[in-house]
Amino acid sequence: MATLKPPSSRPVPTGPPKAPLKADPTATIADTAVFQGTYPVTIGAGTIIHPRARFYAYQGPIVVGDGCIISEKAIIGAQPARSTESKEIATRLSYFVTVGPSSTIHPGAHIHSSVTIEALATIHQYAEIGSHSKICSGCEVPENGKVDEWVVVYGSGLGQRRKRAREANEPGPAVVIAAQVAQVPVPGPAPKGKVIEDARLMVLQKEREVLARMIVPAGAKKK
Repeated sequence: MATLKPPSSRPVPTGPPKAPLKADPTATIADTAVFQGTYPVTIGAGTIIHPRARFYAYQGPIVVGDGCIISEKAIIGAQPARSTESKEIATRLSYFVTVGPSSTIHPGAHIHSSVTIEALATIHQYAEIGSHSKICSGCEVPENGKVDEWVVVYGSGLGQRRKRAREANEPGPAVVIAAQVAQVPVPGPAPKGKVIEDARLMVLQKEREVLARMIVPAGAKKK
């Protein structure tokens, strides 16, 4: 006669905790993006989260502002094994920040507005990146490092730095074309660095619009 076995007392294996997600209704989040941790992740209006982007909110909250683009395989935060402190560490990305593919932003970093972080770049803990700056591909900003506004970090590793040009200039053909593509007025005379940055932000807006149509959002069914 068969006998029933008592229920197993072994704990049921569970996956990593899912971070509380607060996303603006106009944000586009790919269905394969990962949100893990015990702290909340906030995503601003119009922000695009690419497939396989990863958010690890184990050490503190992550705040991503409006109009950002977080590219494929980018990592924001750190997994528990990399945690060295018990206090809460917030990670902040302001508005119009672009984070390139396979780049990493460690906990405690503060990325100011309109910053571009290219592919494979690494921003270490507590680093601060000034607005309108650019971290080129493969570069690193060290722990507690600071990059001033309107600075380009280029080269390999810690790289070299240079200020963007600030002398006043009339908008060039590229800026005029960018304004036409974005269907906005052509900007007036401005520092060369700002003229280029204005053109980049115009094109970035169009890029966000296209990406929002291409990416399969979380919760949507693929056709």
